[in-house]
Amino acid sequence: MEMRIARLAFGLCVVFAFAFFGLTLEAQAALSFPSVANLNPGDLIKSSNSSTVYYFGTDEQRYGFPNEKTYFTWYDDFDDVQTIAVSEMNLIPLAGMVTYKPQFGSTISTRLLKTQWSSAVYVPIGNGMLAALKSESTAKSLFGSDWKSYVDDLPDAFVPLYTILGGNLTSSNTFEKEYHYTISDDKEIGDVTGVMMYVSPLRFAASDESVDCGKNYCAYNVVTVNQGDTIKFVNYAENGLTVREANNRWTTGEMDAEDIVVLTIADRPGTYYFYADEDDDMIGKLIVK
Repeated sequence: MEMRIARLAFGLCVVFAFAFFGLTLEAQAALSFPSVANLNPGDLIKSSNSSTVYYFGTDEQRYGFPNEKTYFTWYDDFDDVQTIAVSEMNLIPLAGMVTYKPQFGSTISTRLLKTQWSSAVYVPIGNGMLAALKSESTAKSLFGSDWKSYVDDLPDAFVPLYTILGGNLTSSNTFEKEYHYTISDDKEIGDVTGVMMYVSPLRFAASDESVDCGKNYCAYNVVTVNQGDTIKFVNYAENGLTVREANNRWTTGEMDAEDIVVLTIADRPGTYYFYADEDDDMIGKLIVK
């Protein structure tokens, strides 16, 4: 591993010589980061052997809907749900569950919640947070005399998905306005960083949207992410590759040609190195912020 890192340091001193304009035309044409089943962030998906619906996030992980009541605070029907193969679904990490869409504006726009063990009625206010209504008169003033018809019982099993805030809600000034608000917005999901593996020569190529190379991609072997973000590895090499962090903190496992693997980076802020088992010269540098 010391030899790998030494080679990396030398490569960095010469900017690793894999700038976008140095790539072959074939490599330039391939500079893209496909997703599993060619999905787009925001897609609704289910597998062919299950009725469970998932939201495909901007981090290219999936978020499940715990029940239909949660789903229908976000969508009116199931018309846009795509069915994908079980093998494809298994390639998409399950990152969490969707919570009720938050209340927007001064008129009721979602559902209210109550638990089995409390008489309090809660308003979803975003990111899984619940604020208790101060009183029945507050509920009437905010949501009208029929406010009780909007209350759903929150099953005990789903309570851990939420954070119940202290204090009581007294006015609608707390509510945000809705501007194409998505589940990714609600859960504060970040974007995925793409890393490709290429041949001729064998190398890593990471996306970096802060560098303008005409298509928002440049071939660098340095990857910068925030702690908890995801990295998507795409194998464009002709043979199988296994990528792993130098101290075995994480690995993609063996990837066949054209395989896609998404990993969540939980490492503490710092600098790390990763490499391909199959080639000593294939080294990448990971900076976690």
